[in-house]
Amino acid sequence: MKLHEIVDSLIELSTHEMPEEARQSLDDAIDHIVSNMTEQELHGVLGKTMMDEIKDLANFPKHVWKEDGDEEEIQAIKLLIEGNIAIA
Repeated sequence: MKLHEIVDSLIELSTHEMPEEARQSLDDAIDHIVSNMTEQELHGVLGKTMMDEIKDLANFPKHVWKEDGDEEEIQAIKLLIEGNIAIA
């Protein structure tokens, strides 16, 4: 059994019902294994598509094209962030 298969099995096992202490121990074991993996081993666990998506996000353009009417939405979001408006 390969390392990524073991991690996949542990993750799948963690979805089953179990006592909280057992779940925490299992989560700690998964975290320990994954945090000590090389990039190539992580690639095996995450799969090519997930790694590609992460790389694509890093290369995502910083600009956003505005369309007509976006200014009102942008202003509303700014007011919401600043705490000047509330959603009920």
